[in-house]
Amino acid sequence: MTLVHRHLDIPPSTPPEQLPLDALDDLLERGTFDEWRPLAAAIRRDPRGALADRVLRLCRVHPMYGTSRLWAAWIERLRQPDGHPATGAAPSSLADLRHRRGVPQRTVAEAMGISQSDVSKLERRGDMRLSTLRRYVGALGAELRLEAGFGRDRVPFDER
Repeated sequence: MTLVHRHLDIPPSTPPEQLPLDALDDLLERGTFDEWRPLAAAIRRDPRGALADRVLRLCRVHPMYGTSRLWAAWIERLRQPDGHPATGAAPSSLADLRHRRGVPQRTVAEAMGISQSDVSKLERRGDMRLSTLRRYVGALGAELRLEAGFGRDRVPFDER
């Protein structure tokens, strides 16, 4: 049986490390649990390797509904010495920040005066207005601070 990824015919015995980028992208977006198993096993063997880096890059440049955050968070956990994200590590997404604070989407939605589905959409956005980010962070009970970095020199500023 041959797996069909977009316009590519990939033999099922192809190691995940050898998948072309568009086949890997398609696998991440449309794959089944059975198709993901070899990919997950390969990443688990080498979470800091080229394959894990390719998956993280694809998740950043082509966010897929739901799965991008899951793959990125899982790889991040694998990369930690104890298998859990470091407390001080930078969150990989708004949803990750919200999860770390233990705040449900419903609570963020109420604080921002928007629907829960709008919060979900917001968390999947790659880019947003600074005022929206400030409101989101405020809904988590925090304050957004900005600074300009010039090497070791950091200059905080408030653009309000």
